[in-house]
Amino acid sequence: MKTTMNGLIFVLFAMSGMALLVGNVQAQINMPEREQVQTIVRLVEFATFVTFVAIAGVVWHISKRASKNKKSEQEQHKTD
Repeated sequence: MKTTMNGLIFVLFAMSGMALLVGNVQAQINMPEREQVQTIVRLVEFATFVTFVAIAGVVWHISKRASKNKKSEQEQHKTD
């Protein structure tokens, strides 16, 4: 019984080592696909950043215009 358990443990270690090697081989095979996906992800991140900057610029412009209008209205009320 003890010999069988030792044999099973050895086989288990060997199988887990083989599974790790198979995972590395699969990763090497799919590397060009991963590079393409990584390129797409970088493009999407860049587009997201540009969109965020554009939205922030529009909001800043609108708030600046609203502040300017508010100041001019306050100055008109003071002169009246």
